[in-house]
Amino acid sequence: MAGSDHISGRKKVIVPVIITAVFFIAAMIAEAHGTDILWLLPVALSLLVFTLLSLEKALFVILFMVPLSLQWSFLSDNVPFDISIPTEPLLALILFIVIFRLIVTKEFSSDLLKHPVTIIISVYLVWSLLTALFSGMPLVSFKALSYRLWFIAGFYLLAAQIFLRKESYETYIIAYSLGLAVVVTYFFTQTAAAGFLNQKLAHSACYPFFKDHTSFGAALSFCIPPLFMMAFNRKRGMTMRLFYFLLGAYFVAGLVFSYSRAAWVSLLVSAGFSVILALRLPPKVLIGTSVAVLLTLILSAGIIWQRMDSTREDSSTDLKTHLQSSSNISTDQSNLERINRWKSAIEMFYVKPVTGWGPGTYQFYYAPFQYSKDRTIISTDFGDAGNSHSEYLGPLSETGLPGAVIFVLIALTALVTGIKVWYSNRRNYQGYLSLAIVSGFITYLIHGIMNSFLDTDKIASLFWGFIAMITAMSIIVNRKRGETPS
Repeated sequence: MAGSDHISGRKKVIVPVIITAVFFIAAMIAEAHGTDILWLLPVALSLLVFTLLSLEKALFVILFMVPLSLQWSFLSDNVPFDISIPTEPLLALILFIVIFRLIVTKEFSSDLLKHPVTIIISVYLVWSLLTALFSGMPLVSFKALSYRLWFIAGFYLLAAQIFLRKESYETYIIAYSLGLAVVVTYFFTQTAAAGFLNQKLAHSACYPFFKDHTSFGAALSFCIPPLFMMAFNRKRGMTMRLFYFLLGAYFVAGLVFSYSRAAWVSLLVSAGFSVILALRLPPKVLIGTSVAVLLTLILSAGIIWQRMDSTREDSSTDLKTHLQSSSNISTDQSNLERINRWKSAIEMFYVKPVTGWGPGTYQFYYAPFQYSKDRTIISTDFGDAGNSHSEYLGPLSETGLPGAVIFVLIALTALVTGIKVWYSNRRNYQGYLSLAIVSGFITYLIHGIMNSFLDTDKIASLFWGFIAMITAMSIIVNRKRGETPS
């Protein structure tokens, strides 16, 4: 028996030694051939084991790593496809675990699965599958479908289930924010040497963590409202409340010096909406006011367009001028190229109005749809310069009118649900936190008019995560009232 224990003990030592030796040999061979990514394998294996042992904690660790994740193509020159490392492989694993729990163990709340938001998201995924089958580039479309599946499985379905048990909304937000704070620090160290007013450097100072300043600004805008609200949670100690406040202020500074006009506008518009919602006007008044504002904007479209066409302010280090340049569609190349992409998306829709060209395929097909008069100095024909720059027109071109309508329904249903939650809650911390989450969500609904980042883990984690918070809050409110989900 003693001999058996001795052999068992030797195995416990020998096996890790052999594995370690094999890994180092493989890593050195790989590096000799110009690939050093294998050195990340120990970290990946540790995260893999951690995910299998504790799915809930793994989700929060992934959230911390999301702002810090790097594209595979940045880590290695020869990659078969591009994904975020290490987050997306872990999310793919979570997808399979979630599917197992859905089908086999049936661990997910029936209230969550039957909720209108979940149902519309399910329709969204089914339509993405159908349009991928009709895609002219099936591999591209099924890759797009894959990341939609694991983003939604992890950041929406699993997150919402966790929120229903623990209401750990703050943990979700702070997990992401701590990782983002590292990127903000990196951003400031990059810009400090050249001066914070160096606008051109600010556009790329967040790379390689974020592709450019626009997605960086969108992430900051998402987090700022709830972080400031968390600073008013009296159940927290003064030290933590001060920390949340300073972190929110740090993000505001990062947002200002990112020179992301879309992020600035989205946060300002969201703040205006939040003030109106804070008044808790009667629903009929709120709906009537919203309809009136919308009709006014539609009827004034011609005047607004003429005003934008006459604007001559270009991007500038002067913050006021830089903000004004967001309406310059005469000389600002960034704005002109964005309009070029929008027009191309609409032209693509006219050709394939029902099923579209396939999820994720816009950048490969839009070049022939550009008019020569709309092209700018940054236009390209090689599908290497991003997407449609709109979360609403992108689906229109890639998944047809049904796909665009379904996405808009997800956004509107989540927004209306969030407003209902705010109206149903008392004017206490929990109620105001729901308003802050809605406010953060609104920033991206506005930002999505001008940019599209839901194909990245950086923004998808916040977009689907905030929807998960809103859905969980709605279910909890309805349970207290003894109602069905709505």
